[in-house]
Amino acid sequence: MKKALFTTALIGTLGISGIIGYAATNAEQPAANTESTVAISNDTVTLAEAQKIALQEVQGQMIKSEQDDDEFDFEIRDGNDVYEVEVQRSSGNILKVEKDYEPQGDVTVTEAEAKEIALLKVPNGEIVKLELDHDDGQANYEVEIVKDNYEHEIEINAVTGKIVEYERDTEE
Repeated sequence: MKKALFTTALIGTLGISGIIGYAATNAEQPAANTESTVAISNDTVTLAEAQKIALQEVQGQMIKSEQDDDEFDFEIRDGNDVYEVEVQRSSGNILKVEKDYEPQGDVTVTEAEAKEIALLKVPNGEIVKLELDHDDGQANYEVEIVKDNYEHEIEINAVTGKIVEYERDTEE
């Protein structure tokens, strides 16, 4: 009887120790320099909150915003340097900051202006992607907006602010 009781206690202790050990080794490690003064609403970070966090990490002009299930991806221009910043959706932690040299060219339309232009085309939509792209020597903002089970893709000339391409597809 004592042997059975001892064995049961030993197995229970080992099981609990294993669970605690597993949780400790698989806990997410915060990235360095992740303190933020942005107040996070609810349990996940909104796109606007993540943008503020990214701009606190790297000051400059936001040229790309994209979100997926786990993170937000941003590109921020500071002169001829473009920084890629990833912000974790669940915590607001900075996951990655990378710097690339990319000469700017003649871009005159800001990301904020491109958002306004796109939302004039699709009022009350949710912007899920905004990226400044240089194709064939032309700088354009590529914008994706979701509204009413449709995905709207808008390409805006980054010099003139004119919409150069528009597509609407059912959301997949």
